Amino acid sequence: MLALTPRNTICPARAQHRQCYRPFAASPRRPRLQPVGAAAASVDSDAAVSVIKSCVAKPGAMPAPVVLDAMLQLEASKLSTDGWQDLLQAPGIHWKLVFTADEKQVQAAKKKQPNKGGIYFPIAACQKFDAATADFENGVFLGPLASLTFNGPYAVKGKQLTFDVAKMNIGLGPWRFSIPFKKDAKPIAEMDPQDAKKLPFFLYAYVDRDIVVARGRSGGLAVWQRASKEWEAKAGVLAVYK
Repeated sequence: MLALTPRNTICPARAQHRQCYRPFAASPRRPRLQPVGAAAASVDSDAAVSVIKSCVAKPGAMPAPVVLDAMLQLEASKLSTDGWQDLLQAPGIHWKLVFTADEKQVQAAKKKQPNKGGIYFPIAACQKFDAATADFENGVFLGPLASLTFNGPYAVKGKQLTFDVAKMNIGLGPWRFSIPFKKDAKPIAEMDPQDAKKLPFFLYAYVDRDIVVARGRSGGLAVWQRASKEWEAKAGVLAVYK
């Protein structure tokens, strides 16, 4: 008589195949791959650009520490500068200052320490770059009442734009006059290299058709937005930047 074998007993003759009788186990779910290297930098920089564009679209809506973190992310991404210079000095384009963070706030943010993050710039400030004359001008504007700008030569090398201040320009209503700081101001390329190293500069972290992010010589960071003609007319910029 044949003896019945319990269901949980494996036949010795088929012992070598016992793995066939093991309950089926589902393969563990493959973990989602995270972007690395250049791909990670691209993802992070895209998110940072989105934050900055939200900052300029509605100044004050985005918390200042979040804006500062986004600027630092763009700096760390070390993006290509291809086309940046052409965008900065495109004819008729002026750049409105929107947000600034000083060196202390920048360093605190890099160390993940509590900080205010910076400020949305409270008055109209705008800069322009004239490629034809290699002249840079930057200033503040009080509508049709007054303006104060500074201008001089500039030169671009990679991510760095070096500039000199040759004169100050004061506007009071319809009257404007200039006060020269340097009578013999030279193009940056013609200056003594040691003197050129002492000049103020911007180190650009990001430039596109709408926004600019850069660090100044003092160590602070700032965001500019391409100024609209409507804003320029209201701020008094169009009366100065021809």
